[in-house]
Amino acid sequence: MVFTQNDFDTFPVVDGVKNCPTGDYSAIKSFGERCSFGENCRFGERCSFGERCSFGEWCSFGESCGFGESCGFGEWCSFGEWCSFGEWCSFGECCSFGECCSFGERCRFGERCSFGECCSCEFGEFSKMFTIGGFGSEARTAYFFLLTDKTLYVRCGCFHGTYDEWINKVQETHHNSKFARAYLAAGEAVKIMCEEG
Repeated sequence: MVFTQNDFDTFPVVDGVKNCPTGDYSAIKSFGERCSFGENCRFGERCSFGERCSFGEWCSFGESCGFGESCGFGEWCSFGEWCSFGEWCSFGECCSFGECCSFGERCRFGERCSFGECCSCEFGEFSKMFTIGGFGSEARTAYFFLLTDKTLYVRCGCFHGTYDEWINKVQETHHNSKFARAYLAAGEAVKIMCEEG
């Protein structure tokens, strides 16, 4: 079933969240804040979504989509080219991203995510991204971005900066504890994966 903007406007709002049935939303180009969509949703090109949107599994989005802050997407999502995501986005496992995607600050990526060419994070365009979860005293996930100029950047918790700055922060925060040793070992593993050949 294909829904129009008029259909969307009539969907009930429960606890401030628009409740949408499963279907094809490609005829709708703009959604309000805190929208929630069912599984197998499909959106047309250049869609624009409000803050804190939540989409079910197997979603598929067209080119040039723009999502607001705090968006959450289910597993197996597929995004077209030139997508742009706001801050605090959260993506489920096995997501697939098209070329030239741009990600906002503090985005979280699930396991087995696949990125196309020319992806960019807050640090710039990157060719590879690695994640290591469950480390540190807070069991956080660390994200390592190998930029196209071969610079390695890290986002972990509130920290974001170069690899060397991250090493210094780990040593400053954790000294020679098991958390520091684990982080440093993980960082070395990422550096090995960034080597050419």
